[in-house]
Amino acid sequence: MANITRRLTRSRESRNWAARIANALAILGVALSISVASFGAAGAQDGKEWSPGITVSPSPPGDAWATESSPAAQPQQPPEASDAVQRAREALAAAAASPGVILSARLTEDGRTLNRDLTWRIYGEPKEAEAAPQLVETRDNPSPHVRLDPGSYLINVAFGRSHITRRVNVGPGPMKEETFILNAGGLRLTAYAGEQQVSDKTVTFDVFEAEADQSGQRRSILSNARPGVIVRLNAGIYFIRSTYGEANAQVESEVSVEAGKLTEIAMAHAAAKVTLALVTRSGGEALPATQWEIATPDGDLIHRSVGALPTHILAPGSYKITATNGGRVFSKDVNLEDNQTVRVEILAQ
Repeated sequence: MANITRRLTRSRESRNWAARIANALAILGVALSISVASFGAAGAQDGKEWSPGITVSPSPPGDAWATESSPAAQPQQPPEASDAVQRAREALAAAAASPGVILSARLTEDGRTLNRDLTWRIYGEPKEAEAAPQLVETRDNPSPHVRLDPGSYLINVAFGRSHITRRVNVGPGPMKEETFILNAGGLRLTAYAGEQQVSDKTVTFDVFEAEADQSGQRRSILSNARPGVIVRLNAGIYFIRSTYGEANAQVESEVSVEAGKLTEIAMAHAAAKVTLALVTRSGGEALPATQWEIATPDGDLIHRSVGALPTHILAPGSYKITATNGGRVFSKDVNLEDNQTVRVEILAQ
């Protein structure tokens, strides 16, 4: 208690408002044992029979992508505040009386206040039309009290890859509360081959804006996302590409993300798994240091690799497989079917 009192005394004597607020918050955290809800894992597979498609569900309390404040408990008579807590409250009240803003954010207009994983960036509004705004403050706490000189500011809040920017005017009076509505939702992606969920290490997802530009290109939102990871996005329509393996086993789909809801999309892949071997006799040992090329029958290159027994995941179809070893070139035409696992041998003759 003596250490807390000394820290409070130093806080009161300091003329630096930012330091006073930080010290007061730290003391309140110790005295009241403030805790933040953990970012728990969301929605493991429930083991039920899988059906491909898209499901959309409202965000339950405590959901991982929208960790919101718990409902208020029944009112109780508050315990008598200690001297340290009382002084900390007085310091915060004094800070709130100065010019600035108290910031908070919600997913939707009627949603609860987000209590973690927010990043705030405050920019001074440029005085000239072509000048770039200057960063004034960056805060990572969910509801910061930011002391600012009176004026106009651009304030951005980011929650994952969802974000919003607003102009806020700060007057000469006490801090005013500003609540930002993100209009954001969550997206969780998984992939299946047949009725089996694809291993996390063999599939990746790319998320793009739905609308393409004049050259047919879409702006990338997220690359190489892993299955099961919840992506926080502004509400809207997105283009998803799922890649199984490292070659051409891909599935694409458009999906709509709704504000305040978690959208889960299961992408169904048609694919074959092929292991390549260059041998001197059927069933023999594969020759090492072999260079491989997988191409379409028309000669369009699909994938290259090097090794004795490389394994690749390919979309069903016809391919020309070429093996190069010791300066000699060998090739073979193959046809692969969905859900097939096969070893393709090429005789080095």
